[in-house]
Amino acid sequence: MTPSEFIIQNLRTYHRGKVRAITRNDLAWLLTENGYHLTDRELRAIYADLPICTCEKGLFWPETNAELEEYRQYLKAKAIPLFERWQRVAKAHPELIDLKQMELF
Repeated sequence: MTPSEFIIQNLRTYHRGKVRAITRNDLAWLLTENGYHLTDRELRAIYADLPICTCEKGLFWPETNAELEEYRQYLKAKAIPLFERWQRVAKAHPELIDLKQMELF
């Protein structure tokens, strides 16, 4: 079983819904206990590609449409400030930017 498969199986079994989210530290401990020795960066890279949600409480397998919508808003709140930061840099260097790149979506 790969670390990705382990994470999905664990979340689907024990961490369904936001109220049962597991912290990243606790998930890392579980992985280590099961023979997967990952750095924090490796763990984040793995779960970024998985069909799971994250929140301030940790990681979880979504159960409801409301949880998915809340996750979308959570990511949007992070993405927009990063995009605005990129726009500031792009505006300072207009000769390097294709105007189409200035659009968010």
